[in-house]
Amino acid sequence: MAWKSMPFRTKAFLAIAFSGLITLLVALSIFLFSLQNNIEEEIEVQALNIAALTAARIDARHSYTAPDPSKELKRIADQVTRITNSAFVVFMDMHGNRFTHPDSSLIGKRIVGGDETRALQGETYSSKALGPSGPSIRAFAPIYNFDEQQVGAVAVGFSQPEISLYMSKIYQIFYKVIPISILLVILLSLILSSHIKNLLFGMEPSEIATLLKERETMLQSVKEGIIAIDRNKRITVINQAAKNLFPTDTEFIGRHIEEVIPTSRLPETLKTGKVEYDDLQILNNSPILTNRIPLKIKNEVVGAIATFRPLTELNRLAEELTGVKKIVAALRARTHEFQNKLHVISGLIQLESYDEAIKYITSISNKEQSYIAFLTEHINNTTISALLIGKASEADEKQISFEIDDNSSLFYLPEDFDENVLVVILGNLIDNAFEAVEGLEPMHKKVKVSIQQDEKNILIQVKDLGIGIPAEIRDQIFQEGFSTKGVPGRGLGLMNVKKRVQTYEGTIELVSNQNGSIFTVHLPSKISCNLDD
Repeated sequence: MAWKSMPFRTKAFLAIAFSGLITLLVALSIFLFSLQNNIEEEIEVQALNIAALTAARIDARHSYTAPDPSKELKRIADQVTRITNSAFVVFMDMHGNRFTHPDSSLIGKRIVGGDETRALQGETYSSKALGPSGPSIRAFAPIYNFDEQQVGAVAVGFSQPEISLYMSKIYQIFYKVIPISILLVILLSLILSSHIKNLLFGMEPSEIATLLKERETMLQSVKEGIIAIDRNKRITVINQAAKNLFPTDTEFIGRHIEEVIPTSRLPETLKTGKVEYDDLQILNNSPILTNRIPLKIKNEVVGAIATFRPLTELNRLAEELTGVKKIVAALRARTHEFQNKLHVISGLIQLESYDEAIKYITSISNKEQSYIAFLTEHINNTTISALLIGKASEADEKQISFEIDDNSSLFYLPEDFDENVLVVILGNLIDNAFEAVEGLEPMHKKVKVSIQQDEKNILIQVKDLGIGIPAEIRDQIFQEGFSTKGVPGRGLGLMNVKKRVQTYEGTIELVSNQNGSIFTVHLPSKISCNLDD
């Protein structure tokens, strides 16, 4: 099978196994080579010590003064050989002729090997040479008489075959260990290659490369901004749509997410592992809707991803935040109310009650003019005015007394404040108040709205005369999906209100008892949305 066509697991196994085996063999070779060298060095040191001690023996020195040194020196050589297990101990005269040798036929003959000259010149040393007994490690030491004149030398040797025999015993041990070591290397290679394959989710490198390319293409093709962080809260991925929301020279990859987007909430997603959808936040003076999703591997959170889209188009923003829907619904109720009034006028004309028709028309006209004049004078925002007019008509249709505080005023909105956010807050609070008084006695079906603005704040207050909100559920009314009606799909209005208020750094308060509820919202009228501040 060609290398290129092999599965990645097989390639990994072969690469790891061969690397392990080569490393093992090299390590063993170095070890054995070093061991043999160390053994030979130890033998050389041992031979040198034996030679020096033998040359210093008094009886050996005294033997050299005898007429025939051979007999006494043979006794000494046999004794040293027996005690030290050396191969031979050879005494020689100043001409290199042997006095002793294990082979008696060599006594009287010159020592061979060519390495004895330095000993006859008074030097102590070791060497390797080929003698009658074969290759050996030999140590030489000079011998002096009692007048300190050199009279000969002694050679102590250990044969190389004995060393080889000793090493062969070590090799036999290694011959048993090496197969086990090879099996362990193969087994560990198999386990490691399987683990690597599992880490890659069973995919081949070519498949991973394809996925990475597809991911990069997808990231750059989507209109939504995408940012991903790792478990250390550092940015690992960002697409072009997200980069477009920042200055062109901004660095992203590797930076801590809070350095780039302090309000991203991605660190909280890492901590809690909870998914969040359609959360409104301000990014570089632009409102965006953000989704936050934890990245999990084997149920462990290893990162987090945020996708977000800027809501720059008014229509789309209004639809997403339900502001326009609320205005349309309110105006639809107003249209229905006027149709009823037109029916009354039509009936009066058909009954020829012209005076009554005129009075009815005049009454309606005065009321409308007065209401519109008040809004025109005090509410300098056509979107909010339209919402209030629509809600007033809806209240009439539901037979609810809807009152706008005479002290209400809204003269301007800051440039970075989106009026549709105000529509969502006001519209949801009024809807909540209508629901609170629905089904009550006429005297309790009252809702009052107050909008006031000064240099620092916008104050919105919506009051109803309902039965109030029980104390045990007041902390839950701003949670997603919670509703006192118990109807699926409800429970989003007050949650949206709280999110919008928090986004614009405002506060919302609730005072409620058996006589009704008052929601009070404070919004800064001058807001800095620069996240770098």
